[in-house]
Amino acid sequence: MRYAIWNNKGGVGKSFVTFITACEYARVHPEKMVVIVDMCPQANVSEVVLGGNGKGADELEKLLTATPRKTVGGYFDERISSPHAMTGNETSYLLKANTYNPNLDENIYLIAGDPSLEIQAEAINQIAGQTLPPNSWSNVHQWLKDLLNTITRKHDDPVFFIDCNPSFSAYTELAIIASDRLIVPCTADGSSARAITNIGQLVYGINVPAAYAAVSFSKRAATYSLPLPTIHVIPLNRSTQYEQKASKAFSAMYSAIKARAAKLYSANKGAFTSSKDQFLDIPDAHSVSVVTAHLGLPLHKIKLGKYQIHDRDTQVPKDSLNRYKDAFANLVGRL
Repeated sequence: MRYAIWNNKGGVGKSFVTFITACEYARVHPEKMVVIVDMCPQANVSEVVLGGNGKGADELEKLLTATPRKTVGGYFDERISSPHAMTGNETSYLLKANTYNPNLDENIYLIAGDPSLEIQAEAINQIAGQTLPPNSWSNVHQWLKDLLNTITRKHDDPVFFIDCNPSFSAYTELAIIASDRLIVPCTADGSSARAITNIGQLVYGINVPAAYAAVSFSKRAATYSLPLPTIHVIPLNRSTQYEQKASKAFSAMYSAIKARAAKLYSANKGAFTSSKDQFLDIPDAHSVSVVTAHLGLPLHKIKLGKYQIHDRDTQVPKDSLNRYKDAFANLVGRL
């Protein structure tokens, strides 16, 4: 199974949700190979996986300066030179995560992110737009799928978590094509509500202006019989809670998000994995998230007490940690 964590809005916690969900899934399913795929040019989740802020940044820089680069951008370099055939080097970009970060479980792997994705997007668009061969668009948009398919053939049914950039750029299109299901984190604001509508238009072609309908992403995917992922779960992230439920202000904003999702479901039921409730609350964990990101720690490795973050003591309280663990146990249970 391949999950893309994506929302057309930035700042909703996609990278953090990717890291925690993948780590919790790996803990619950130790028999499974879990692969985190970083398709965001900022490569934030790669830094956390590689050891957290600071150490992870140094490790990522080593990957970026290697020849060839041991990142998804390094793989795309090869595919730009060979756009219509796989290279044979696909599995060389798969990194065992705890080689870099011993805090992580043995079954976690990484395809590292790369800032060059922004530059490569133009080349991807140019090659995909070529008239010959006639299936250029399809071939190019399956580059990431080719990579994941090769890993799947070599290993026993791995599970992939793909961290996506909010922009619906060429590299995001590749991530969408490579995935089976979408996890769509939202926060309590109007932009998150609008982003649900944007997903309907960008991915599923709902209400695309007539002038662009023939060249829309969904139309082209349909032309080449490329299946699109279904919306599987919509975490309502960073909710301020009262008596273990989202506060009234947050609940009101989440109602607007749910209404947009219901409208999308009415327009295209096939865009969803199930008709059942897709929503769940993830509380605002504050210090838990800071410790996780800075040290590259999964939830089950965080202990109660103080952590030193940039020469300051950061306290991890019991209630906050337990609420967070419960929320992600709920999320992983739905996968």
